Amino acid sequence: MTPESLLSFLTSAAASSRLSSSHFDLDVASGIATFFGGKAAVSALALQPLYGRIWHGWYNAPGCHAIVWELVRTLLQGSVSSYGEKLSLSLGLDGKKGPKYIASRSGTVMQHTRHLAHVLINSNWRGKECKPVVVGQRFSPTPMQLMIVDFKKKVLTGNDTLPPRSSRYSSLPIIASATSIATCAICASIEDWLSFNMILLGIVSSGITSFIVCTGNITLERLKPADGVPPGDGMLLSDTRIVILRGNEEDVNAVTKGRLRLKLKGGGYTLLLCAFIALLQVTLQLVFMPFGSLPGQLMFLLSLLVSGGCNLYLSAREADVQSSALITLLNTPEVKTYQASSRASAAVLACLALCWESGTPPKQVLQEIVPIRPRPWKAWSEFVVENIRKKSTHFVYGENEATGDLDVREKKLLLELVDDAHAAYDQYIKDHNISIT
Repeated sequence: MTPESLLSFLTSAAASSRLSSSHFDLDVASGIATFFGGKAAVSALALQPLYGRIWHGWYNAPGCHAIVWELVRTLLQGSVSSYGEKLSLSLGLDGKKGPKYIASRSGTVMQHTRHLAHVLINSNWRGKECKPVVVGQRFSPTPMQLMIVDFKKKVLTGNDTLPPRSSRYSSLPIIASATSIATCAICASIEDWLSFNMILLGIVSSGITSFIVCTGNITLERLKPADGVPPGDGMLLSDTRIVILRGNEEDVNAVTKGRLRLKLKGGGYTLLLCAFIALLQVTLQLVFMPFGSLPGQLMFLLSLLVSGGCNLYLSAREADVQSSALITLLNTPEVKTYQASSRASAAVLACLALCWESGTPPKQVLQEIVPIRPRPWKAWSEFVVENIRKKSTHFVYGENEATGDLDVREKKLLLELVDDAHAAYDQYIKDHNISIT
C-alpha cells in the first residue's frame, strides 16, 4: 500500500467515524491505555543518566503514572535537599543487597554489602580480558568463577561523577520517537487536532522529564577510613562466584559500603517539576483522548504500543546496561578471571590471591569457602597451608599424620582434591610470574 493510499484510507475512515461514531469507537479505552507499562517506564527513565543522551525519551509513552508515583514518593520520604539517595533507590539505581564480604587482613565480616557489590558479583564484566582462564580438568558439580580485582587507580567517589556511556541498546528509542512523530503527522493530515495535541503532549512531557533526569549526576559515596588501617583486601562470596578485592581500605569500602546517589540540576524542585509534568500528561490524556476520532485514537494507541514495547525491552536489559555503566566507577582496575573446575580449585586461588604477600593465615580464607573439618578436607587443607606458608613455587604434597587414618574412599577424594589444588596453584604461580628468590 502506497503512502497516498494509506492517507486516503485514514481520511475516509475519519469522515466515516464522524458520520457514524456510535457504531464503533475506543472511547475511554484510549485514555486508560496510558496506565499500562508503569514499571517499564520507570526502568527506562532510570537508564537516562547512564546513557546521557538528551534525545532519549522524546516519545509518547505509557506508564507515566508510575513515574509520578515514584517521584512523589521520593520527595515524601525525605526533604527536598536530601532527595539524591532516595531518588536512586526509587529508580532502582541503588538498594539491592550485595553478597557476603570477608576482609582477609582485618577479619571484618559483612553478611550483606551494598548495590555496587551486587552489580560486581552478578555481572559478566571481566575487565579487558576476552575470556577467563580455565583451571582444572575434572568435572565437578560445583564449578566456580574467581575474579581478582586490583585497584591501581582511585575508585571514583564523592564529587567524581559517573561518565555517561553508550550501549548497544542506546539507539533503540529512535524507533519509538519516529513512530510518535509519524502518528502525530498522520493526525494532522486528517485534521484530528485533539489526537495530534495529545500525542504531542506525550512527546514533549516525556522528553522534558527524560532530559532533566539524563542531565543528572550519579555519584558514589566516599567513606574515608581511619588512619593506619590495613589494606582492605578481601573477597565477595556467592554460590557460583568469588570476587577478590585488593587495594586500599577506602576503595574497597566504596564497593562494599558506598551508597549511590542521583543528583539533578536544580535539586528537589526539579523533581517536583518532573512529577507535575508527568501528572499533567496522564490527566489530560485520560480526560480528552476519548473525544478523538477513531483513526486518531488508533494512532495514539499505536504510538503507545511502540513506545511501551521499547520501554519493556529496555527494562528487560536494565541489569546489563546498569552493570556495564556503574562498573566504570571502579576506574579501570586490573582484572584476572579464572574459571575453576571445582570449589576446591577456587579456594586455592583465593588463598594465593589474599595470603601470598599479606601473611594472612590461609586457613582463615579456606574455611570460608570449603569445609575443612572432614578428614580428607583437613588433610588437603594442611597441604595447601604448608605450601603457601613456605611460598613453594610448585605444589608439594605427601604423607602426614592427617592422611594415615583415611580409608580407601577418603583417600580417593583426597587425591581428587590434591589434583584440583595442584592445577590451581601452578596456574596462579605461572600467571603472576612468581619464581624462587
